[in-house]
This record gives sequence, C-alpha cells and structure tokens, in this order.
Amino acid sequence: MAISQIISLFLLHLLLPLASISLSQSSHQLMCEVGTGNGGSIGGISWLPASLSKLLIKGGTVVNAHRQERGDVYVEDGIIVAVKPNIKVGDEVMVLDATGMPGGIDPHTHLDAEFMGTVAVDDFFSGQAAALAGGTTMHIDFVHPINGSLMSGFEAYEKKASKSCMDYGFHMVIRHWDESVSKEMEIMVKENGINSFKFFMVYKGTFMVDDKVLLRGMKRCKSLGALAMVHAENGDAVFEGQKRMIELGITVPEGHALSRPPMLEAEATMRAIRLASFMNTPLYVVHVMCIDAMEEIAKARKTGFYFTFSILSNESRMQINIRHEPDFFFRFYKEKRL
Repeated sequence: MAISQIISLFLLHLLLPLASISLSQSSHQLMCEVGTGNGGSIGGISWLPASLSKLLIKGGTVVNAHRQERGDVYVEDGIIVAVKPNIKVGDEVMVLDATGMPGGIDPHTHLDAEFMGTVAVDDFFSGQAAALAGGTTMHIDFVHPINGSLMSGFEAYEKKASKSCMDYGFHMVIRHWDESVSKEMEIMVKENGINSFKFFMVYKGTFMVDDKVLLRGMKRCKSLGALAMVHAENGDAVFEGQKRMIELGITVPEGHALSRPPMLEAEATMRAIRLASFMNTPLYVVHVMCIDAMEEIAKARKTGFYFTFSILSNESRMQINIRHEPDFFFRFYKEKRL
C-alpha cells in the first residue's frame, strides 16, 4: 500500500468543513496532483518521492474497529509500525502535521460499475479525484462476481482500480450459493482483505438472492468473522409493482418509486434483521430510504441486537414528486451538476 494511501486511511475528521482546512506546504505535497514526478505514479498521479521510507503522521484522529483516538502514526517502507500518542523520531523521518486535515470515509460507492446494461460515468480516477476535492480520503466499492467466480470479479476490480489516486477497499457481492462461493469467501477474507459481503434482496432475475442463500451467506459470514450486508427491499413484490406500472403506462421515473412503496423496504428490513438475529450474526443494512424501515431498525436496536445501517437521503422516497417530463433526465442531471 502506498504511503499516501495510508495517510488518507488514518487521518479522519469526518465532520470537518472543507472551508476550514489549512494545509502546510509539506502536507500539500502529499496530495494527489495531475502530472509527473520522480516518485511513483498511478493513472498520471504523482505520489511521494520514491526515496521516502520513513514518515510520522502527527495529531490525526485514528479510527480503528475497537476505538477512535487522537494519536500519531509511524510508517516505515509503507508499513504501519506504531500507532500511539506523542511518538518521538529522529531528523531522518519526514513529519506530517495532520491537525485539521480532512479524512472522510465513504463506505458505499460504485465506480466504473456495470449495472443493467449501463456503466457508471466515473471511474476510479475521476471519482476519487472528485472525492479528494471534497475531503473524502477513502472509499469502499463493490466487487461483483464474474461468471459466478468471486476471484475473477476481484481481479477485474483490481484492474479497474489500478488508476486510483486515494485509498480504497472492497465489499464483495454474493449472487448465488454453492461450495465454491463458500471457499472463495474464505480466500477473500484471509488473503484479499475483504471482510464484508453484500446480499441483494431485490432486482429479481439479476442480483436478487432468496432467503435460503441469505441464510447460508450469513452463516458463512459468522464463521469467517465477516460482516453481512443487505439491500433490503422485497424483490418479488417490487417485481409485481414494476409490472403494474408498465401495465398502467407509467414508465417515467416516478414509476420507480410507485413500484416499490415504503412497506416493501420495511418488510425486507424486518426480515433481514430477524434472519440475522436467528443466525446470531451482525448485520449492515445499506442505504435505508424510508421511515418505515427506520422504525424496524429502531425496534431491533432496543432489543440489543448488534447491527449498523446507512441512510441514502438524496433518494429517500422523494422520487414520488418527479413530474411527467420527456426531458427529465437531461434536466435532472444538468441541475444536479450545477
């Protein structure tokens, strides 16, 4: 892992407004810059000088799985050697003052992603460059299997990410179940650093898995110490809703929201929580979009069941207000980019 990537992973001030950032000359040199340099480069991005082997990052907020703390990070040859307060070093070590530096982590991205005949407009370079400009210094993307193989999917995404200019990680999507998937999950965890696996409860005929696969996947996650993730919507009911919208001739974007009312997300959220509780494994519910699902989460949390969730505010059922306009997509994306 490049030293600059380690910097972006460990300097975390999640709520710091970008406008308040004041970078020193030395820290500015550590940011990605388009061009060429004497150090290593990926996708036209210059990193630190190749001769730099020792680095001390002082005064950052270090976030690990077990706690968050203020401390220093000492790195030698790209390897983190120590994390603790007030580390003392000699003059041969480059020191970076991390006080006030941004460091948000976006745990849910889809760069260069292929989805239902489309490809995301941002690749790992353009998307990451935009993220860095806003103070996000790490993201976690989703690897999809290729022809059922987790390893083939992982290798393909490693190739896509070769142009990266910031730190990144991967979740792995599980789309079917057999013994090879179970074995490859172990390889992902033990050899490739992937310890979270996503199961789609929606998108029938493409990504959706049934409860049998979900239960087996949760069981395997538990045995590996990995985290199970779900996109929680009732896929069978959504499929019926989609057919209904087509029959009614509602094929403009508002049909998307009408085909999947909040009750269907709430039902799937409740089901996922109960299945995870039954399997006694932690659960991560991604992009929660409605109050009904949040109420299910609130009830489960009161019982002491351990799980986490994220909220997708910009798509939260507000789609219902979309108007019938033939040029909707052009206007929408133009306005969003402005």
